[in-house]
Amino acid sequence: MTAISTAPPVPRLASRHRLVKVMRLHLVNRLTYVGIPWIITGVALFISIVVALLISAAVPGAGRQDALQGMSYSWAVLSPLWYLAVVGVQAVSAVFPFALGFSITRREYALGTLLTYVVIAAFNATGWAILTEIERAINESGVVFHHFTALWLGEVGAGAVWLSLFTLQILIFAVTSAFAAVYARWRSLGMLVLWAAVALSVLGLIAFAVLTGTAPSIIAWLMGISTVSFFAALLIPAALAFGLGWGALRRAPLRG
Repeated sequence: MTAISTAPPVPRLASRHRLVKVMRLHLVNRLTYVGIPWIITGVALFISIVVALLISAAVPGAGRQDALQGMSYSWAVLSPLWYLAVVGVQAVSAVFPFALGFSITRREYALGTLLTYVVIAAFNATGWAILTEIERAINESGVVFHHFTALWLGEVGAGAVWLSLFTLQILIFAVTSAFAAVYARWRSLGMLVLWAAVALSVLGLIAFAVLTGTAPSIIAWLMGISTVSFFAALLIPAALAFGLGWGALRRAPLRG
């Protein structure tokens, strides 16, 4: 005879509840995920305003507009993104062992972390896109100032601005988390092998393009694709990085 289990089935909401718990563990210190990126945003904006005022005071009226237009090449708008690399590393090094201590499975941790990244990236991208549109309206009124409308952000619509900033955040989260996961699994040897693999892959692609004479056509193709297509394509390496990180975390030992 076959024994019939009388244990109650595990409800699906239990898993969803644990995903929410993982997100809460990440957001216990909201300053890390939300506060500091926006503090950096404010500081960078303040510096850009000071630079614009100095340009306006130092450059005569005839060349002032052109000088201020040069701020459209500033990378200050992307300064909060570099900090997010630290967040991606901390999400694995600090939260991963802590989450397993709450009986959260590795799969639930990975999915909950991904959801946290998506929520934070969407929140930040929405805020930055709104500020970009405000600055665009200021420029259209005749006041030349470029911070949020610098680089490609001043040349595309609000949707493309949001998508590009969202995708860049997801890519940074994914890559840095993958490196942290590899370190958690294989330590220094894993990092050495991973860096070597990345370097050899990039070198191999460049060598292939140069030796086959396809480099000009590849560059022309990259220059010809739209902003939306380019940043949407960045979700592919982001997905590969998440897959690498998940593969490493599946058997990563817990170390004190």
